[in-house]
Amino acid sequence: MTPNGARVRSGQQGQSGQGGETALDAVDWASIHHTIEEEVGVVLFTVLRFTQGGEVMERIYSSHADEYPVGGTKQVATQVSPDWVAACRDSGEPFLGATPADLDRIFDDASTIKALGCGSILNVPIPGPDGAPLATVNMCAPEGTYTPTAQERAVQIIDTGVESAKQQGASA
Repeated sequence: MTPNGARVRSGQQGQSGQGGETALDAVDWASIHHTIEEEVGVVLFTVLRFTQGGEVMERIYSSHADEYPVGGTKQVATQVSPDWVAACRDSGEPFLGATPADLDRIFDDASTIKALGCGSILNVPIPGPDGAPLATVNMCAPEGTYTPTAQERAVQIIDTGVESAKQQGASA
C-alpha cells in the first residue's frame, strides 16, 4: 500500500508479453496518480494491464481498493463497450467520456463509478515495445473535469512517468 492508501500489484505482465512486466513494474503509479490529482483532477484512478491476448484486464493499481481492488479483472468482451475497445485497446488512443451518460454507455460498472461522485472518464493506453497497449490508466472525476485540454495534460504526465521508468531501467 502506498502512503495515500492506494494499492499496487507487483509482477505485472502486459498484453505484449516479454518486456511488459518490467516496463509496468518500474512505473511509479502513485506519483503519476498524485500529479494528475493536483494538476488535472481525479477521484478514481486505476491502472489495468491487458492479459490473455487483450481479452482480460487486471487491475494493478487502485486509488479505491474497496470498490476496485488490485487483482480484480474485467472481461473486455462483456464489461466494456466496443467503442472503448476500438479506441483504447485496438487503436491505442485515449478515450474521453465527458458525461454520466458516456459512463453508462461504456462500462457495466458505471453505477459504482457514479456513486463515487464521478461523471466523466479519461482512459489513456500505455504502449508496449511493439506498440500494442500493455495497460490503460483510467481516471474518473466529476462531470466536466475532462476536456481536450485536461486530456492533453494527463497524457503528458503519464508519458513523462512511463518514460522516466524506462530511462531508469535503461541506466540500471
